[in-house]
Amino acid sequence: MKIYVPFKPTNPKSRLSKIMSEKERREFAFQLLLDVLESCEDAIVVTSSRDDRLRGLKYEIDDRDLDTAVTSRIKKEDSAFIMSDLALINKKIVKGFLDTDGDVVIAPGRKGGTNMLLSRSREFYTSYHYGSFLKHIRIAERLGLSLSVFDSFYASIDIDDESDLLELMLHGKGKRSYEYLESIGFYVDFSEKEPKLKRS
Repeated sequence: MKIYVPFKPTNPKSRLSKIMSEKERREFAFQLLLDVLESCEDAIVVTSSRDDRLRGLKYEIDDRDLDTAVTSRIKKEDSAFIMSDLALINKKIVKGFLDTDGDVVIAPGRKGGTNMLLSRSREFYTSYHYGSFLKHIRIAERLGLSLSVFDSFYASIDIDDESDLLELMLHGKGKRSYEYLESIGFYVDFSEKEPKLKRS
């Protein structure tokens, strides 16, 4: 089972542009990627463009859209795809995901996305974005494939907006991305009824 981690090095995490500069977002995205790679054995980064920071890592350059890049690999062999911003996953979660039975296995994101996907079928194809979790279920059903949903709180948290940063700061101590956020002044304020993300 090959594990691929799609990674966009240019202008990443644009939804954080109000609270982080582009340089900070680029570095943060790379630290998220390293967190994910530490949880995966022998994963291959699929990147849309060359980036010097990827030296020493296994990577493939593929500038096609996400669906084309992912589906082309599914057509070749059993493959798993883990998004590069799942900072809170760990080796135990990844192993549990890979060991789950089914022609297709999906770990959903909190907002209806597909955070991890595994296909043991050459017939399956993807349709990411805009509620992809339900779309992928429908595709598997239409093709008559067996499907399992992998239920994991940590795998459901992909880091895209400020509320996701809060989850990372609450649960991610010890992660590279957590340490980077701390180094540029982010912290959690517990002085009110609910914890809030703040920056010094």
